[in-house]
Amino acid sequence: SPLRHVRQARSYPIEGCWVQQGWDASGLASVVIARRQPNGNLVFGNYLVDYYCLGVKNTYCNGDIPRSQFQNDAMPTMFRAAGKPIKISPALAHEIVYGSLEYAQQFGFRPHRDFAQSQSILDPPDAHPRTGQVKFGKEGKPFFISGPYDNVDAIMRQLARTAGAGNYHFMAQMGGPPPDDWEGDAWEGDAQD
Repeated sequence: SPLRHVRQARSYPIEGCWVQQGWDASGLASVVIARRQPNGNLVFGNYLVDYYCLGVKNTYCNGDIPRSQFQNDAMPTMFRAAGKPIKISPALAHEIVYGSLEYAQQFGFRPHRDFAQSQSILDPPDAHPRTGQVKFGKEGKPFFISGPYDNVDAIMRQLARTAGAGNYHFMAQMGGPPPDDWEGDAWEGDAQD
């Protein structure tokens, strides 16, 4: 089953890693890591990473996908909104994902709940040396750029508690409240004094 391949993914060789072109100028990276199963099919993880502030905002994984389906259907779908994918090293892919997680944790932000499953696609955090190509935050501070599903008020309160006034940047979109089905699991509860 696909889930069995996801759970065993670390035992499969990495087939390739991709990120959208221009990722290093936006604060948001769509990272895909694929591994080759013994039967030739692929298992992959897709990670939407906010390396300026929130860490892994969304993630998805799947397994036992024929190579042609991955190339012709999955990859175009995953990069439709992000832009053209470019191949990157496993070290850089892991640095983007794990580095953003570590950076976000400093401010009390946790990864998307599906990361509990999709992290099986990744190597362990210390498996690859850091490349130094990723700059977390902006100008030495977290920079929150709100998206359509972000609870802006809660995130801003979390940054005020953990980073402190004047120690973060933000750019909030104008609009209404988050949708009714939005689940606020991106941050921890109130900070303890």
